[in-house]
Amino acid sequence: MAGSLLSAAGAGPSPLWYATRATGVVSFVLLTGTVVLGVAGIARFAAPRWPRLVTAGLHRNLSLLAVGLVVAHVLTTVLDSYARISLVAAVVPFSSSYRPLWLSLGTIAFDMLLAVAATSLLRDRLGYRTWRAVHWLAYGCWPIALWHALGTGTDSRLPWLLGLDAICVGAVAAAAWWRLRLVQDPLRRIAALVAVPAAALATMVFVLAGPLQPGWARRAGTPIALLGASAAAPGTGSPPAAGSGAGAAAAPPVRLANAPFRGRVTRTQGPDAGEVTITVSSRTGGSHREYLLVVLRGTPDGPGVALSSGSVRIGPASPPSGLSGPVVALDGQQLVADLRGPAGAAERAEISLAVRGSTATGQVSTRPAGSS
Repeated sequence: MAGSLLSAAGAGPSPLWYATRATGVVSFVLLTGTVVLGVAGIARFAAPRWPRLVTAGLHRNLSLLAVGLVVAHVLTTVLDSYARISLVAAVVPFSSSYRPLWLSLGTIAFDMLLAVAATSLLRDRLGYRTWRAVHWLAYGCWPIALWHALGTGTDSRLPWLLGLDAICVGAVAAAAWWRLRLVQDPLRRIAALVAVPAAALATMVFVLAGPLQPGWARRAGTPIALLGASAAAPGTGSPPAAGSGAGAAAAPPVRLANAPFRGRVTRTQGPDAGEVTITVSSRTGGSHREYLLVVLRGTPDGPGVALSSGSVRIGPASPPSGLSGPVVALDGQQLVADLRGPAGAAERAEISLAVRGSTATGQVSTRPAGSS
């Protein structure tokens, strides 16, 4: 394997990583405001200080701003190299290997929002019934976007974000409840009033049984190569959620001294021509049997790769416990990684790695960072 020394900036936070999450959160809040104002508009809501002309203009401007931020959210997601999501996957559901169901929910919501925006711009050329039928998609895309955010968002278990989601759900539920009380048909009104809290309860159950449970990233469909990088620095993966794996954080890191390993090698082609990802998944031998995952990305160089980025994880099979971090040097068959545990303990891993076909063998040693 050819290699190179990675720059220190390679392990730092990626601006695209932050931009994707920021635009996603803000666009969802704006979409929530759009839905609430839309429901109020359907009911012909107006107040002395907020005549319907003002609420209609605010509804339209919020809608346009939400669409713009959703487009920015999609573009930063595509440009970010972490999950390797293509532009096609951003508009065609179920065309990505990264969390296919939950990412596709976002794709569907995005397509629905584009349809609403396009028909709104062409409203003068469309019949009222056609425009109104498509416009209803705006209300359908809101719950889809919510479940997309909860299912695939790497920060979805953070308390402040859960609180924000709860506020958005409460606002839409309150607006829908108020609107449905005005329905004249008693059976339709009762059915709708039951459906609103039932939908909110189903969302709560999903959050408690899914994203808030350990191992959700794996069950959601995150590729194994990204699971190894997900607990690394923000620039190479998504940081672990606060409070997860607290029991593992209290345990001191296991020290390995020339521990042998033998594992399986998988190669995947990157979205760019000539780019490849090599993933080594194995178990160490000796007195401590630990899970070892090595992910190397770059351009092919014989049986190996000319490194552009990489990550290592050592510990139990379920992240975020154990040690993880970026590869900082690769020289032939020798690689070095700077690792950290959930408690912040810094470790240096030195790995001798030999790849032959679909099999990898070698030895791994760990020691406190900074020690000779």
